[in-house]
Amino acid sequence: MVIALGLMLLQLQAAPQPAPLKITIYPLLVHAPIFGATLHLPDAGGGGEGGDQTATTDWSFNAAYMAGVSFEGPRWFAEGNGLWAALSASRATPVGSLDANTYFFTTRGGVRVFGRFSATAGVRYISVKLDATLTEAVNPHDTISGGTKPTVWDPLIGLDWRGPASGRWTFDAAFQGGGFGVGTDVDLQGDFYADRHFGDHFDLRLGYTWVYYKLTVDNAQIGSLDRTLVSKQTLHGPAIGFGIVF
Repeated sequence: MVIALGLMLLQLQAAPQPAPLKITIYPLLVHAPIFGATLHLPDAGGGGEGGDQTATTDWSFNAAYMAGVSFEGPRWFAEGNGLWAALSASRATPVGSLDANTYFFTTRGGVRVFGRFSATAGVRYISVKLDATLTEAVNPHDTISGGTKPTVWDPLIGLDWRGPASGRWTFDAAFQGGGFGVGTDVDLQGDFYADRHFGDHFDLRLGYTWVYYKLTVDNAQIGSLDRTLVSKQTLHGPAIGFGIVF
């Protein structure tokens, strides 16, 4: 009996213990995105301000700031983050400019399905203040301007890969897409992050993020008219920050 109990204790001690819950807080991630946009006002009839207009901005460097938190277990993870970006881009000929004060709040979770791949699902809240200037359809020497401030909720689904590399590095790559006409028409994002661990409680995070979304606003105030505005926006660029691990 004593021998049997001893063997059971040895087996319990030898059995692999589940990995503890890992919590990481990212107080600040600084992004340096390159931003560009296409604006389209479908024909509203009557010519002039109501005519069909399209403008594409040049690419320009901007700044964005993000904070977030991540929870990671042996076979699952959940995370949430907020991104604020004051974005602007313009083009001289034809005249087109866009200022977009944008807020993203994203939450998602994932469950490992094979290897280090996880299927993910989440939701993103987008609030964006758009101020646009475009060339008039009839008179190219005149411009019209206006703005709108839509807020939408986007469902998201995607795929995530994360795991350790050599030494003290951990990699995380993810792609997610959504919108589906529920919020935006299309919402796509790809991320790659490399975390360098310093001790048990501090990470240096380096990464690159790409975001594209298409948004249709039915009642944007452009010039003297309420117009439909279609905005296609892309931002991509490097990010750097740090994480506090618990």
